[in-house]
Amino acid sequence: MKRSLACLALLLTACTDAPDERHAVGSDSGLPPIAGELESANAVMVAPPSISRMWQYSIKQLVPENTHVEEGDIVVAFDDKPVRERLIEKKAELKQARSELGNIVLTEEQIAEDDKLAIEEKRAEYEKARRRAEILDHSMSRNERQKAAIDFEIATNDLQLARELAELHRRTRVLNISLAEGKVEQLEAETASLQAEVNKLRVTAPIAGLVQYLPNWQGEKPSEGESVRFGQPVLQISHLSQMQVRAQADEVDKGQLYVGAEVDVTIDSAEARTLSGTIIELGSVVRDRARGDRRRVIDLLVGIEPGTEADLKPGMTASIVLGAVNAAKPIATTAGEGR
Repeated sequence: MKRSLACLALLLTACTDAPDERHAVGSDSGLPPIAGELESANAVMVAPPSISRMWQYSIKQLVPENTHVEEGDIVVAFDDKPVRERLIEKKAELKQARSELGNIVLTEEQIAEDDKLAIEEKRAEYEKARRRAEILDHSMSRNERQKAAIDFEIATNDLQLARELAELHRRTRVLNISLAEGKVEQLEAETASLQAEVNKLRVTAPIAGLVQYLPNWQGEKPSEGESVRFGQPVLQISHLSQMQVRAQADEVDKGQLYVGAEVDVTIDSAEARTLSGTIIELGSVVRDRARGDRRRVIDLLVGIEPGTEADLKPGMTASIVLGAVNAAKPIATTAGEGR
C-alpha cells in the first residue's frame, strides 16, 4: 500500500513539473539580444555628378537635414562657376561659327551666280564662233576660214572649262558649307553638354523621403561652402515606407539563425516599442567585427512587418530577439538527423 502511494506521488510531481519546463523553453531562446541599426529598404545616396574637368565640388546650397523632400526637389546645389565660364566661352565660339557659316553660304552663293554668268557668256561666244565656222562662203579667204575654225575650237574649250570650273566650285561649295555646318553642330553639342552639366550641378531628389547627411572619412558632415571630392556621397534620401534592421551576430549564435526566422525588434527609444520582424538575409561568411576587433561575427538583415514603421528613422538603434520556437528549429532538425 505504501509503495503504491509513493508511486502515485511521483507521478503527480512529474505532471506538475512538466508544464514549467515547457514554459521555460518557450519564453527564452537562450540567445542574448542582438544590437542593430535601422535603415530604409529603399534608400538612395546623393553624390556630386560627373562633370568633365572637375574633381572638387563646392557646396553652394544644401537642404536641411531631417527634411522630408518630394521627388524632383533640389536637395543640393554645387558651385557651377567653372562650368558656366566654359559655357560662356563656348557660346561665343558658337556665335562666331554661325556667323562664319552665314558668310560662307553667301560667298558660295555669289560664286555660283558668277559661274552661271560665266557659262552663259562662254556659251554665247561658242554659238557665235560655231555659226561663223559653219558659213560656207567662197568669198572668204582661206586664212579667214582657218581663223574661224580656230576661234570655234577656242570657244568650245572655253565653254568646257567654264563648266568644269563651275562643277569644281560646286563641289568646293558643298565641302566648305559641310565643314562649317559640322563645326556649328559640334559647338552646339558642346554647348548643350555644358548646359546640361550646369543643370546637373543642381541635384534633385530621385525619390521622396527623409534627408540625412553622410559624414566623410573624418566623421564630419557636409555643410554649405565646403568642398567635396567626386564620388563622395553628401547625403542619403530614405523612403520610410519599409524599414529594416542591419545587425551583426556572434559566430557562436550562427547555428540558431536562418532566413525566415521570426524575431522581435525592440526600438531603443523612450517608448521602447517592440515590433515583429523576419530575418530576410544572412551572411554566408564569418568575418571580424571591425579592424582591430577580432571578434567573429555574421551579418544579418531583419525586415520589419509592413505597416508598423510609423515614426521610425534610419540610424535609430534596436535590439533583435530570436523567438524560442525559431531558436529551437535548427536544434530540433539536427536532433532529427542524428536519430
